[in-house]
Amino acid sequence: MKYKKGIQVLFIALFSVLFAASSWADKKLAIDKVEGPLSVMVLGSGGPVATPSGRASAGYLIFVEGEPRILMDVGGGTYQRVAKSGVNLHALDTVLLSHLHIDHTGDLSAVIKTVYFHNNLAGTSRQNPIHVYGPAANGATFPGTEVTQYPATSTYAHDHYAMPDGVERYLNIFAGAISGGQSAFAYEPHDLNSIVAGATIEEVLTTDDGVVIEAIAVDHGPVPAVAFRVSYKGYRIAYSGDTKSTGPNMITIAEDADLLIYDTAITDVLPPNPVFHALHTSPTRMGEVASAANVKKLILSHITPVTEPRLKEVKELVRANYKGKIKAAKDLKVYNLGDD
Repeated sequence: MKYKKGIQVLFIALFSVLFAASSWADKKLAIDKVEGPLSVMVLGSGGPVATPSGRASAGYLIFVEGEPRILMDVGGGTYQRVAKSGVNLHALDTVLLSHLHIDHTGDLSAVIKTVYFHNNLAGTSRQNPIHVYGPAANGATFPGTEVTQYPATSTYAHDHYAMPDGVERYLNIFAGAISGGQSAFAYEPHDLNSIVAGATIEEVLTTDDGVVIEAIAVDHGPVPAVAFRVSYKGYRIAYSGDTKSTGPNMITIAEDADLLIYDTAITDVLPPNPVFHALHTSPTRMGEVASAANVKKLILSHITPVTEPRLKEVKELVRANYKGKIKAAKDLKVYNLGDD
């Protein structure tokens, strides 16, 4: 009797293991959900605060014909999301930084290093540079001093990677070492206009296969900041970065966007600290911008401890002015343009 019971227990345990393995094998990775000409994968939908919800900080990976080509911001935790997504970044050649706050740049070096490892895994060598685009310095200084608060993006990149003084200059020998001399580390930084007043759309890059990247300076208080738009085959993805969204600049860059990813850090009244309202967009203003720009779908992202428990309230405030589709971003969610 004990023998039969033991066999039954063993059978049940074995069946459970096989079922679990089968379920795991059937579970799709985020990369498996990418399809169509233009897609965006959310790597990080959170803000600057580590919270139990586990959202990574800001990061969005854009795919062109299924290839990961463009990374918009690369905050803390995006490296882990890349790993979990199943994406191989060997083809990544463009990084767009909306501004130089840590929750938008913190994993930049880790992801760049992974690009070279992924080239090895893909059996490819890499000589073409990784282009890093972001705001130029705007001259804002610390109160009572002549010390500027933020460097230009080019200064930021060179301070990390340039020979002989970059703090992570070892990447200049690392890339060749792991590839047996087949790959060379190369980066090229580019500074974009960060003066908000009178700003117009700036063409960042047009590729041979028709991808167009554009930017415009936006209001993030004293912080040099830009918003981006990526277009391909008639589809448009707009990204606010962090901004208060005063004036027409966000409306201009988001015009007729199929997808607008928006800074959702505050409500109309919370937090009570006015500093946050000088830096971020209220839901009411978000709705005004999305409506005026004729946006098809609005993605609420850069979600903070203020907005995380109040997303229903945020959506209601946005809907007072915007009647299109509204979705709250989640890490590793994939949006395929044209897939309604």
